Amino acid sequence: MARQDDQNRQDDVEGSDPNTRDKIIEATATLLGRTCRHAVSIRDIAREAGANSALVSYYFGGKEQLYGAVVAEQFAAYDREVVPYFTVEGDIRQNVRGACHALSHFHKQRPFWLTLYLRELTNPSACYETVVKPCIDNASKQATAMIQAGIAQGAFRADLNPRFVVQSLIALVNYQSINQRILRDLRLDPAEQTDLYVDFVLEMVLSHISQG
Repeated sequence: MARQDDQNRQDDVEGSDPNTRDKIIEATATLLGRTCRHAVSIRDIAREAGANSALVSYYFGGKEQLYGAVVAEQFAAYDREVVPYFTVEGDIRQNVRGACHALSHFHKQRPFWLTLYLRELTNPSACYETVVKPCIDNASKQATAMIQAGIAQGAFRADLNPRFVVQSLIALVNYQSINQRILRDLRLDPAEQTDLYVDFVLEMVLSHISQG
């Protein structure tokens, strides 16, 4: 019987879309953006991905392993799509602007990322130590180095705490993304004016921290 089950799973794999694994990860991320991981079933994931539920187990082994794969993929994307903007080369003011808009764009493309991040902060899984903390540690160091470079160049005030600047900018951009649903439901700005909001945040913060 076990041998027959293995054969059935192999048949499912051979007849499946070659992108099935990626579709399962994407579907899981979408569902996790709506509810907690304990409330999401393998059947829910398979339905969302348009795949056979046996393939979820075949590719990932179980829900916890699948959750780990989703978190790893999402934070790898953050490391790939946001962190490179935390650079010390060139005009630091422009770098800060580019980083904030890159972060805002990232949230538009991956609206469930913040949900995963906040859950890992408040109710950490095994992924917190292996994936989340290393990623945020690296991002924080690079973002802080960017502000320190601005101080060294004389662009920013010498008395600044670079960590306060980084936390303020990231928090303001993240908070706008967290509030998207209620802003849209209540038809409040800046729900449809994200770029203008980010520009406002930048003007407010940069005017405060700039030298002279």
